[in-house]
Amino acid sequence: WRAESTYQKQSAFAEDEKELLKLAKKLRDILKLEEKQKAGESLAQNQLDKVTSKQGLLNEVTALAGKLPGDSDVLDKMQDITALLPASTVQSIQRKRSKEQERRQTREKKQEEERRAPVFMCRHDRPILSVCVSADSRHLFTCSKDGYLICWSLEQKLLKAILTFAGHTGAVFTLDISSAPPLLMSGAADGQVKFWEGDPSRLAPMSVTSPKSTLEHGGRVRVLRWCPSEEGAEGRRFASASEKLGSKPAVIAVWHALASGETKQLFEIKDLPGKANDLQWGRGGKPKLFSAHDNGYVGVWLAEAPGSLMKTIKLHSAPVSSLVLTSDASMLVTASHDKTSKVVDVSQPATETVASFELDRPLNAVAVSEDFQPHKAGAVVLAGGKDARDVTRAKDMQEDEFEAKVLDSESGKIAAAGLGHFGPVHGLLSLPRIGKGVRGRVPQGPRPRWELAPQRHLVIVFGSFVARTS
Repeated sequence: WRAESTYQKQSAFAEDEKELLKLAKKLRDILKLEEKQKAGESLAQNQLDKVTSKQGLLNEVTALAGKLPGDSDVLDKMQDITALLPASTVQSIQRKRSKEQERRQTREKKQEEERRAPVFMCRHDRPILSVCVSADSRHLFTCSKDGYLICWSLEQKLLKAILTFAGHTGAVFTLDISSAPPLLMSGAADGQVKFWEGDPSRLAPMSVTSPKSTLEHGGRVRVLRWCPSEEGAEGRRFASASEKLGSKPAVIAVWHALASGETKQLFEIKDLPGKANDLQWGRGGKPKLFSAHDNGYVGVWLAEAPGSLMKTIKLHSAPVSSLVLTSDASMLVTASHDKTSKVVDVSQPATETVASFELDRPLNAVAVSEDFQPHKAGAVVLAGGKDARDVTRAKDMQEDEFEAKVLDSESGKIAAAGLGHFGPVHGLLSLPRIGKGVRGRVPQGPRPRWELAPQRHLVIVFGSFVARTS
């Protein structure tokens, strides 16, 4: 089988380059003989013949050097021989190499642009990190570690990707959409906040959309929240939270944005115990911001310059991962890695904890039904699970680790569960009612289907899936 093999070992040099290296070796031998002559040594006849052939060898080297491809570096390896060539030949070779280098750089740049060129995405290639829904409940927006945002139509029973938003150069951690006029914003690991057209009817179906404007935020932008009580053409406020990146510290900031995407920072909060994992706008007499942190605290900030700290609330023994307000904004509900969820009455200065729920896994997300009242009505939905990198070595994994659990508010017991995830759940989102029911999606292979159901639903975000629980 060795004799029949067609494999041939490839040389790093072309034939002309190999021949040039052979000639260079002969010329170096001649140069050594010439040094001996200058030193007064007598040479044998065959050595004298070699010295006589020097000019002929130089002519051959000159001819071969002119044939070398522009990207060849052989002449760089034989500077002593190159110095013997005519100046015109060396200049010609340098011009040729320069042009070849320019062509190669142009070709590589074009290839890189083609590789990075955004394409329409019918699904995400990496885990989904955040989701939001349009005010009319007709469109769902998702963002992912793959750097894209996708708009999905909820008009039909089958979920359908209709728009791709491309422009970020890193994982997109967060997004949110305003109501009137609709303006979509996203924050990513590239330190940018981008603003996009939020009305899909104004964009070509199945197209790739570029941002309307970009804000150089700095840091890794983890959370974005429009102020829910403001809308209109004159603009509205939004809050952002970023984690430390390089010299940029972790900050919480409040901005004013116009419908065009133009922004102005109103104030910035730098004195933080660490990055904020989530933000929620409070209501009431004074505008407030609630922030969730790794030290188990929730911070309460004045949402006006200079953004003073109003209060800290110690609720958990592990990072607080998610916050949600009840429909009347009187209660703040948390989710924590300590496996508990706390309900805090934020309508009173005492901010007392009025209810607590617990599961047997770290919690990443929380949502509540529209009629939720602690110990009285409604339900709270909790989800999470161990981090994906810990799954393979964890010894205390639950069989239902990645299920979302619906807990009855009055009894605190599990009333239902949302299936369909094979890794930690990153977020939960309440979908408003649509007609006589609301739409939910159950993963069933590569093309999930949508079903109408008589009760409110919650969207659970993980990977490429958006799953239903009712």
